[in-house]
Amino acid sequence: MSAQPVEPDRSTATYDELRDLADAFVDEADRLGNRVRADIDEQEIRVHMMSPSNPHGMIVLEVGFQIRTQDDGAVAAAEGRVHHPGLGLCRTADLLAATTEAYEKQDDDFAFFAPDVSVAVEVVSPSNPGNDYITKLRDYPRMGVPEYVIVDPRDGTVTVHSGPDTASGEPRYADTPRRYKFGDAVPMGRWTIDTAKFPRYRS
Repeated sequence: MSAQPVEPDRSTATYDELRDLADAFVDEADRLGNRVRADIDEQEIRVHMMSPSNPHGMIVLEVGFQIRTQDDGAVAAAEGRVHHPGLGLCRTADLLAATTEAYEKQDDDFAFFAPDVSVAVEVVSPSNPGNDYITKLRDYPRMGVPEYVIVDPRDGTVTVHSGPDTASGEPRYADTPRRYKFGDAVPMGRWTIDTAKFPRYRS
């Protein structure tokens, strides 16, 4: 859904107005019994239907559980929003991990300010892998998310990106991605996640 003006003399919607519209979409979908994500992308609201599989949900819960078990000062938010209002960008992550201090400094409950998050975790969907490997890999470093982890139950791999950098002109993760397989202990931000219990998708 585009928020560009229909009339030439009418201004575009502000980021705060788009936030309100995004919340309204989610609330109305909930009322109708549907689960959706409503992301904001430079004057557009992108609504995504959600139908997560059991392996997807199990991995998200397992990562959140391990983070909280290791660190009672951590916040692990499933289906957490992360945004950068100055860029007009808001994305919904499968899981966001942050410190309690980072959570408490947020202005409101709509979303985490991206640079305050410790790590964003996405579990790849069989139907739309490009959202994690292309769209979010492009947007998270632009927003200043310091570390991005892609968990892929299709092939049992975990890829960790870190170090947002602008040396190339376009913000991207500067380091060579660190790659792991299910069963490895994977550093994610200040935590280490045992992936031995991560399920694979069944073909």
